[in-house]
Amino acid sequence: MTLVALCGPLGWAGPGVAAPKPVPLPSFEGPAPDPETLPGGSRQARMGPRQTYEYRNPSEWLRGRAEPKSHEVAAAMLNRRAKIPGTWEHALRRWQDYQLDKAEKLDKFLRNPGSKRPSKALPWHKWLVKFLPTQGNDYQGKAYVRHLVDRLRLGANHGWQTELQVPEADRFYDLANVELGLFYEAKSGSGIDPKELARDKAFVEAERGKPNPRRLVYIFAVQPSGNAKKLLAEAGIPYVVVPALKKVINTGGPPADPQDPSGTDPEGTDPDDGGPDGGGTPKGGPQDGGLQGGAAADDLLRAPDQYQAPAAAPAEIAESGDTREQAAEMREVGRQLAAESGHPELAEDLGGVDFSTLELRYVSDTYHNGSGVQYAFKADALTTDEPSFGGPRAARLASDSFFVWLALPPSAFTVNLNPDEPDRIIDEKFGRTDAGRVLLEADLAMKKSVAKFIHPNTPGGKKFWDSLRGEAKCVSMRQWIVPDTATVRDGDDELFILDAPLLVKMESEVIKTPGVGGGKGCGQQDEASTRHNESLYRTTILPQIQKAVNSAPEYADLRRVYASRVAAEWFRKRSATKHTVYSDLIGKGEISRWASREKWTPREVFDRYVQSYKNGEFKVKRTTTKGKVIYARTYIYGGVDFSQINQKRLSATEFTRDHPALTATARNALHEPSGEGRDVWLGGQTTAVPLAEAFASPDPATSKPLFYVLGAVPLTAWLVMGGMLLWRRRANSPTGAGR
Repeated sequence: MTLVALCGPLGWAGPGVAAPKPVPLPSFEGPAPDPETLPGGSRQARMGPRQTYEYRNPSEWLRGRAEPKSHEVAAAMLNRRAKIPGTWEHALRRWQDYQLDKAEKLDKFLRNPGSKRPSKALPWHKWLVKFLPTQGNDYQGKAYVRHLVDRLRLGANHGWQTELQVPEADRFYDLANVELGLFYEAKSGSGIDPKELARDKAFVEAERGKPNPRRLVYIFAVQPSGNAKKLLAEAGIPYVVVPALKKVINTGGPPADPQDPSGTDPEGTDPDDGGPDGGGTPKGGPQDGGLQGGAAADDLLRAPDQYQAPAAAPAEIAESGDTREQAAEMREVGRQLAAESGHPELAEDLGGVDFSTLELRYVSDTYHNGSGVQYAFKADALTTDEPSFGGPRAARLASDSFFVWLALPPSAFTVNLNPDEPDRIIDEKFGRTDAGRVLLEADLAMKKSVAKFIHPNTPGGKKFWDSLRGEAKCVSMRQWIVPDTATVRDGDDELFILDAPLLVKMESEVIKTPGVGGGKGCGQQDEASTRHNESLYRTTILPQIQKAVNSAPEYADLRRVYASRVAAEWFRKRSATKHTVYSDLIGKGEISRWASREKWTPREVFDRYVQSYKNGEFKVKRTTTKGKVIYARTYIYGGVDFSQINQKRLSATEFTRDHPALTATARNALHEPSGEGRDVWLGGQTTAVPLAEAFASPDPATSKPLFYVLGAVPLTAWLVMGGMLLWRRRANSPTGAGR
């Protein structure tokens, strides 16, 4: 395929419109495609399956860099490399610009407090994950145009041109064929530029009254956003999706300085810790289990000495704010940076995702020139497009707990809040993890849930207390949470967690520690009343507790760590018969890398529980007609026990029948957010070898010296054999015999 450069766009640039550099178009051999089968034609051909195109981002190598010191920023401002996109100095210059802008807005507010207070400035690592993708916007857009050209065979010798100017529209269109009167505006993202659309609408309206109107069609790589569809419909402009998956190419280092192409600029301030090996986790790997760099700021399901590959989960999760306010600021920063890049339509973020529901739902034991794992998280989609937040915390909890479930023995996965047993709260090592904290907090939350459902001032609570028997109307029981039967699809090397419900158990029991009102349980109550009260609780209150544990927001962390428990158990059992990526971690008891990220102690949680037990969650006095006060007492205590897991394994037939699209959804989630119904899936990948090596295309055989050696062997043998046969033939001929 021969590449030919265009002569350039036709006409002159309109007001304020600089002529873009044309993208070279190939000159295809053979006949041109039927224009009516192209996008926008009357017999449009199916675009086929999604294909992948690659593009370069000169700033990718800066992922995961630590926040610069003030002297580094000052030095960068004086360096000529600060004008070169993709350099460390350029990033520092833009970082300072952002900080100065936020400081100026805050100062303006302080001088005029009546105006709206500006949002807080983003911390370095949050700003960086919004800044880096925008530096590849122009490369991304042009790469998608080249992809369309190759895929649709829009060659130069078929009359196609790129970046063609239409003066009356004051626009350059990505692809155009003057003879066909067909213009394409390519969009590698899901958004559109309102300013461009206004000019496009005027162009389309002006063409409507002509005998042979020129046609304008928008081509998207993904489904356009709801707002984009609405605006295009109002403008009367059709759109087509030519499905394509973008793949950023990590250059592995800074771009060359035109004035110093050798890269030996003595003024350079590039960090000296090396760039990522082909993307993902920085060279040397993450340290101390903290926030990580590479494909994102979060280190997810990456075993020690492994690399985190660039993928949707780490990237999208890192780009979500920690709070609603921070998420809104990140969205605004993304819009500003996209506009400055010349591609405001690429100002995209993962809005409309409820990260509080995020759970690990897919794992696959893989091999990419070294052991690794593919994984996918599932979260609920929101009905609105509000900025998503809380992703990093939820993902870290799911990931950290996964490793805790691997490192410690299952016997450690039990917590106990019993006022009679202050020395048997939690396993010592488990008590230093967030997974242990979540289980204890869930146990305490369960008592508070009970108090909410039995409160006598609520209709349900009043009915409950009115139905109790006994003089004291007392209820005393042990109540604890255990895994219910999880539904999974366990394939050859992958696990889908389809459902992971929890079960609440209960039994009557009398405890010794005095509770509300100084009583010690319901030991003085007659046995018949106790049995009646227990049955009443089991049929009226327990179902509400069961539903809350499996759906209420206060138990979201418990459900999250339990899903990771199911995934970890799959690797535990798999590692018993074969070596897996996590085999060396199982049962070793080393949890320092995944120790709690929040300050807490098991005793502090226990003390809060005892305080609640002794004082009660509510105090209600009801006076009888005789003037006496009746105290209704309840004593609820228990625990959480994740030591045993029950599973229902679907067959391949059942899985295909009940979840026909889930396999594709989970695998597609590796590259971009994927969905099945109201769910959003985000995938990731790790590998034991540097990414440039793990995912490199195989070298052609001709690049290896052995190819020529081996290739020469049959050639030499053929020549030798041919020479011998020729010699024998000549030797046996009459002429040869007469010599």
